[in-house]
Amino acid sequence: MDIRWSVPVYRSPASGKCPRRQKLTHYSKPGFPTATIGIDLGGTRYKIGWQVAGGGLTDTVTLSTGSHRKVDVVLAEVAEAVSAMVERAHLARESIVAVGIGVPAVIDPAVGRIILLPNFSESWQGFLLTDALSALIGLPVYLINDARSFTLAEARLGAGRGTANLLGVTLGTGVGGGLVLDGKLRFGPNHMAGEFGHISIDPHGLRCGCGGLGCIESYASGPAIAATALRPLLQGRAPMLRELIGGDLNELDADAVAAAAREGEAECREIFERVGHAVGLGIAHVMKIADIERVIVGGGVAEAGEMLFGPIRETVRANTAVFGPVQPQIAAASIEQPGATGAALWARERFSEEHRA
Repeated sequence: MDIRWSVPVYRSPASGKCPRRQKLTHYSKPGFPTATIGIDLGGTRYKIGWQVAGGGLTDTVTLSTGSHRKVDVVLAEVAEAVSAMVERAHLARESIVAVGIGVPAVIDPAVGRIILLPNFSESWQGFLLTDALSALIGLPVYLINDARSFTLAEARLGAGRGTANLLGVTLGTGVGGGLVLDGKLRFGPNHMAGEFGHISIDPHGLRCGCGGLGCIESYASGPAIAATALRPLLQGRAPMLRELIGGDLNELDADAVAAAAREGEAECREIFERVGHAVGLGIAHVMKIADIERVIVGGGVAEAGEMLFGPIRETVRANTAVFGPVQPQIAAASIEQPGATGAALWARERFSEEHRA
């Protein structure tokens, strides 16, 4: 198990260590500074961190994993890593109130069940994750979709702080989103509120993995960008891109396309213009429904910078200006670990709601 630790900067005023593979006993003393733990689960790695009320993550650990691995094996490693982090940070066990975990899945957060986790082993599908992880670590566990977790982190502590109505957009292996209205993260009866990646921008467009046509994810995800770049690459119209990947198609990904675009490769710049147009259309649709004030865009694809954000802003302006003079501010994500941060915040909010006097 590959573990990379950050340097902790906080020390609890109380002692109390938690041995590995041992459940964390849960206490909650009145007036005691409480901590929550956030877990961001991905297909190749997961990140774990903890935070105290009002702040971002203090200590984080990143572990390598694989989407093919069975859920019980992964959760056992997560439980061990949580225990090790508590020990390393000298956190008092009685200060930890809850754990949040964000997953790239369709979920039922009310019962903590994963409904569909694409590209993961069959053992994850339909799994009651919160019950299983809670039994391993002895703490309440709360489940949240990873894009909603990102949105919550940016809304509370990041580029959306102080904004009552905002949209969070994640551009990575998939395209996700989250919607905050009147200061509250929204879900809806099917937990689909803010499902940005599956807004259709072309009813006759590409077939999406969800079964729909013309979904934003089919144009703006990392794999979609790489697939779009394949044709000009094979036709000899992207020599810089070919040089960057050393002629190895296995190295073709969104990062390589972005790098070639920065070097001035016209075909690659056009790809990001089209991606920006697709994302901008989606934002315009949300704007017309929810009249949001701000959009926070994050994920690996967003690291392309202004060659992506420029077309996004232009498309939003062109499709919404007639409806009013106030345009939404479109900003890049500002939190280093938004997934784990949002999961920790979610755990705190849910725990507080359930234990409110």
